[in-house]
Amino acid sequence: MGILEDCIDACKAAPGTVVFPDCLDSRVLTAATRLKEEKVAVPLLVQSPFMVRSKILSAKERLSGFTIIDHTSKDVLDKNMEAFTRIQNEKGKAITQEQAEQAMRCSLAASAMMVRNGDVEVGIAGNLSSTADVLRAGISILPRKQKTISSFFLMIAPDGKNQYILADCAVVPEPSPDVLADIAIASAEKAKNLLKEEPRVAMLSFSTKGSSKHPRAEVIREAVERVRKQTPEMMVDGELQLDAAIVPQVASLKAPASPICGNANVLVFPSLEAGNIGYKMLQRMAGFTALGPFLQGFEGGWHDLSRGCSADDLFNVAVLGLCMQRGDVVRPVGESPK
Repeated sequence: MGILEDCIDACKAAPGTVVFPDCLDSRVLTAATRLKEEKVAVPLLVQSPFMVRSKILSAKERLSGFTIIDHTSKDVLDKNMEAFTRIQNEKGKAITQEQAEQAMRCSLAASAMMVRNGDVEVGIAGNLSSTADVLRAGISILPRKQKTISSFFLMIAPDGKNQYILADCAVVPEPSPDVLADIAIASAEKAKNLLKEEPRVAMLSFSTKGSSKHPRAEVIREAVERVRKQTPEMMVDGELQLDAAIVPQVASLKAPASPICGNANVLVFPSLEAGNIGYKMLQRMAGFTALGPFLQGFEGGWHDLSRGCSADDLFNVAVLGLCMQRGDVVRPVGESPK
């Protein structure tokens, strides 16, 4: 997986900082130990030091190299409460001191505040917390780059030759045309950053270029028009069936005028159910490596993993999250891997 290897090299040259709020978990401790030992990143754990140490002592493997932040200590809590109150007031929301304290006693919120303040570059959670809780912490504290918060997966074929950005597979259940446009534009940016290719965005449907007059297909057509209006320089097309998006021979028959020509590298799904099923089929039936999900739309690096994730998943998302947040050059277009 050249992308991951290149990101690891970039991080070794300049190790980053990653915070883990869901750190009472052996998977996090294993991933954090690896990040530290391989000199890729400095992991910070936000939780009670006594509870973390108890978890470390009960582990069956050697774990070390952690910096533990007690977010309930007076100094940290007071600072976070003041900042949280200010953020909410700026949003026009009046909150009491008790509400601020309750909010900032949550390790997720305290970690998101560290991301906002620039104390760390990336925050990673979701291995213990629900997606709703991770999103809630990010939305309440982090500024946004876009109106829509969504997600994507980086999918890598078993032979490493084909790589795709798939969105949205974890956050928005029934996106409107405006939301789909936001997701497409954000995902195209990630394709530039990670794939080091010009994004070729396919807005997927069960219909190709008007083959169906169904309202669901019309939503996709409207989304394409919004993308073209907002970012006229971006290569985007739709509505397209999957085969017309990624198989040139099929594209020449179904969508001969498509600028993508069956070579899409960003696939935007019409709904969360389609995206979630689609990435899992690639992963489980076709042997693709699924990296993510990564959240997009926040100013800072804030990512939510599945509660079924592995220690390797946590490590990989930390490394790729750092590269995306910095905008590091992974590999210029056309350059061969080492």
